[in-house]
Amino acid sequence: MKAKVLVLILSTYFSIFNLSVNGEETKMEAPINVIKNYFNYLNKNHWEVAVSWWDKDSRKDLLDYIADKENQMYKRGLINIKEAHLVMWKELPYEYGKQFLPYRYMEKFKSPKVYYVGVNYKVYSQNKYFIDGVSYFVIAMVLEDGKWKIALTPHVPVSSIISDGYGFGTKDEKIYDERRMQFYNKEIE
Repeated sequence: MKAKVLVLILSTYFSIFNLSVNGEETKMEAPINVIKNYFNYLNKNHWEVAVSWWDKDSRKDLLDYIADKENQMYKRGLINIKEAHLVMWKELPYEYGKQFLPYRYMEKFKSPKVYYVGVNYKVYSQNKYFIDGVSYFVIAMVLEDGKWKIALTPHVPVSSIISDGYGFGTKDEKIYDERRMQFYNKEIE
């Protein structure tokens, strides 16, 4: 009798534990958690791990880019980032967000999602892609092999997002396009 009670208690315990573990795995696969993990690893300058959150096609290109000695020496692209902190985010309706994404690229994915984010950067050298302070852009998330992955991170006209009612309402967001434009006439690395 004691053995049956013990088995019942243990099986109940493992069933509850299994539910919580499976629930945690589901949370970890949520698109926003993938985005959070990506920026967490960028912030730690763990480029290869950060790139693992991208879709297969992009991941290979990004790994080649960060492995390039010249890119490393001149701190180009992602390597230009000293710090990266995700500070704001919201999912945009896909019908609205898709206008910022190349259709021919996105059509190969099922159920894409678009997030509008604010990321506080500290960079080695400011350019039109990376400036110190909070940068605003969209992140296209796609399902690949049953897992959410980053497919694109295009810069968008933030003033349009604000005027369309999807902005965060911060002062620096309102002047972001202006802050970024000062780097468009400079030579890009």
